[in-house]
Amino acid sequence: LEAVQQPDEVTFKLLAATCEETELSLEDALEAFGRHLVTFTMQSGYAGLLKSLGPTFPVFLTNVNYLHNHLERQHPHALFPYIETNYEHGQDSLEMHYLSTRPRLKQLLVGIVVEVGLQLFGLDVSMTEQSSPRYSQRNIAGSERAASWEISWRPTSQKCATPRPTTPKASFPDIHAAMVDFGKLLSSFDVLSTFACCVAEDDHEFTPLDCSTQPAELTEAERKFEAVQAVRGADGAATSRLEEVLLRATPAHLLAAGWTDDSMKSCINFWSSSVGTALNYAMSQDADAVDIFVSHTWLPPADWEEMMGPDVNYAEMKAATLAVMAKDFAQEHGSFQDWHQITFWVDKACIAQEHPELKKLSINLLDNFIQRCDSMCVLFCWTYLQRLWCVYEWACVLIHKPTEKVYLQTELFVREETLPLYLQAVRNFSLAKTKCGVEADREVLEAQIRQAYISKQQFEVLVKATVIALMARSMAFRAGRSPKLYFTYFQPWVALAFELGMDELGSALDSCDCLTWRRVATISSENSGGKKVQPQDRPASAAEVRDLMSPFSSRGHALSPEHQEDLMQMGIGVNSLLFHQVISDWFETDVVPVLAKIKEASTK
Repeated sequence: LEAVQQPDEVTFKLLAATCEETELSLEDALEAFGRHLVTFTMQSGYAGLLKSLGPTFPVFLTNVNYLHNHLERQHPHALFPYIETNYEHGQDSLEMHYLSTRPRLKQLLVGIVVEVGLQLFGLDVSMTEQSSPRYSQRNIAGSERAASWEISWRPTSQKCATPRPTTPKASFPDIHAAMVDFGKLLSSFDVLSTFACCVAEDDHEFTPLDCSTQPAELTEAERKFEAVQAVRGADGAATSRLEEVLLRATPAHLLAAGWTDDSMKSCINFWSSSVGTALNYAMSQDADAVDIFVSHTWLPPADWEEMMGPDVNYAEMKAATLAVMAKDFAQEHGSFQDWHQITFWVDKACIAQEHPELKKLSINLLDNFIQRCDSMCVLFCWTYLQRLWCVYEWACVLIHKPTEKVYLQTELFVREETLPLYLQAVRNFSLAKTKCGVEADREVLEAQIRQAYISKQQFEVLVKATVIALMARSMAFRAGRSPKLYFTYFQPWVALAFELGMDELGSALDSCDCLTWRRVATISSENSGGKKVQPQDRPASAAEVRDLMSPFSSRGHALSPEHQEDLMQMGIGVNSLLFHQVISDWFETDVVPVLAKIKEASTK
């Protein structure tokens, strides 16, 4: 089965039949369905995703738009509403405003909000609809597309049972792939030689063999070391040949998983520790090239639980975020369905951690491995720039890769609470302040940075500039949903560029008109009714979208109060693939040339 949005007329026909059978009103049926949807979502494996939206009920509601932004990337033609909250810290009430392209569904939201309060936060939630919605629906056909509520809550007296996740059934191809992977992992175990060996006789009895006479099978690392020795024997320690022998890649499905995938548990186990084993090395395979180099910090920030909530698993977030990266890459280079075949370079799986000599050789070739990767994905937490090894990887990438090939995956990490931490991390970045697990590595890594860059000061400027630009690109996707999100998440990066004296970069970032571009990439609900807009009915290319600015050719005009509602209404349902391409084209056209100048002034 494929999760697709059905036309609204089909949905309401089903609702009408349900109401007729159950004698429920349409409003009661929608609310009941909303409450059931929360339970179903939790049971389907999305509990981790929901919990990642915030440690408290008001924070959760504030972050619902980020969930919709996240889902748009997997369902590019779906129509998600816009939710806005007004909340004063410490209060037990807030205002919530709702705007949608789809009519008569507001009671569904009521059921969802009430059930989220109960199941995730143990609260009894009351919602009182206001007579005058904040968004008045002027010049919009249809009705009941906007609503406002006063929401209050108190601890519940009910005993809430946490929904038990179900285990999805695996298809035959999934089982076959798992067996192949399992067989590969088993082949790396030299400890298998300790098992009892048996052979079948003609009379079907099994006779134990003396295992001490059987040759011990080499581990993957030992086989690899033999290959390295052969290369050394043939032509010395030629770097290019060693690089070819030691480069490895790991299939995405072994490291990344969607929230409901069966493989999520094993992925969590992988990302929960930095200690590599023979099993981890056997997850990777020899490769001539790799799709994505993954840069990240193994440990969560010290304030992770405070910022994200006690039930949000850092390892799970990394696995889910990498799955999004793999799907984006697969979509761009072929088919979304092929994301499992995308390959990653991750140190724990692609370097033989248990073999000291191979480990040393591989670390010395890190720069070469990066050159053989098409793109770089950074699981960009707010403490990333504090780690010297991460900064060194960043330094290598800036030398060898175009900036547009670097992707900061921040969708699940950046919220109103964490955004100031990111801004402060960039503002205060200093190579001297970075931390290194083994201090002896510091001199070596800093020496390599000095070898490639004119000075530490110039290097720091380049790091700050590229992070600001890439964060702005990342935030532009969510900022296009509303003026409030634009000013909350995008404008601070423009302001930081100007604050640090990067005026040309600030001007380039300020040229981003994501609110208008999202509007032009919109799927009109009047034309689609929940169906995809046909290609002939929408702009053919990202470049054409940028040419279709009228009547909102001036961002000041678009952001004026009298036009904000129209802009938001048109920007809710969107062809997200086209919108993302517009943002990418803007970045390459307006921002990358500025970064190239800073890079030229920083590198030798």
